Amino acid sequence: MTAQIDFIVSGFLINWDLQMFHGAISFTVHSTEVAGFKEFLQTINPLSDYRDGFLQEVWEQAFDCSFPKPGLQEMHSRQCTGEMKLEDLPGPAFEMEMTGQSYSIYNAVYSVAHALQDLYMLGFSRKTTTMRKKTDLPNLQSWQLHSFLQGISFNNSAGERVFLNEKGEATGGFDITNLITFPNRSFQRVKVGKMDLKAPKGKELLIGEDVIVWHTVFNQVLPLSRCNDPCFCGSWKKGIEGNQFCCYDCVPCPEGKISNQNGG
Repeated sequence: MTAQIDFIVSGFLINWDLQMFHGAISFTVHSTEVAGFKEFLQTINPLSDYRDGFLQEVWEQAFDCSFPKPGLQEMHSRQCTGEMKLEDLPGPAFEMEMTGQSYSIYNAVYSVAHALQDLYMLGFSRKTTTMRKKTDLPNLQSWQLHSFLQGISFNNSAGERVFLNEKGEATGGFDITNLITFPNRSFQRVKVGKMDLKAPKGKELLIGEDVIVWHTVFNQVLPLSRCNDPCFCGSWKKGIEGNQFCCYDCVPCPEGKISNQNGG
């Protein structure tokens, strides 16, 4: 599966039988566990900040409930309450782990923060020596950050190094994930490899084949690409007209010819 299809599993396929995805392998946008993220999700409550329309939409879709909206006719559905917790939702409806898409945004925000810090410190130094006045950040234009984003490098709170090249581009990469489903409609994503574009040539793709869990329909036995047994010594393969190329008859070798091995 592609990273996009894998992401859809978490949302639109809530009512589907997840067993069909058991053992699936996907390239997912790289992510890792960020300290405090689960605890943050556990504290979210849209009722504490009624102005956050995004959180209210998340609640209505995830919990199949509705918030009262002034000027609109009341819907005949259950009301969203503060007792509803994201951690109580089934896995297919909402994951408590940070997705690869969110992890990319997380790193992007911190990259901009580091660039702003560098710009601020540079402006502060210049203004201090000339006008004794700090940089006016509220009037900052976005293009002024471009040069500060180029080549930026720092370690994020997850302990991973974030690096932007000379063009201000993040070095990409993918996790190779094995999706394992369970009868109670829960699932687990297990990282079984990665694609690291910064790795030495020939080692960009790493897969731990021994840890992959396959779907039960796969017998993991290599298929036989022939219709019959190989020919023995003294005979050769003669194709059967009208049949597949792997089907043949074993006929004796012509006079003056020999075959000293099987499959000749």
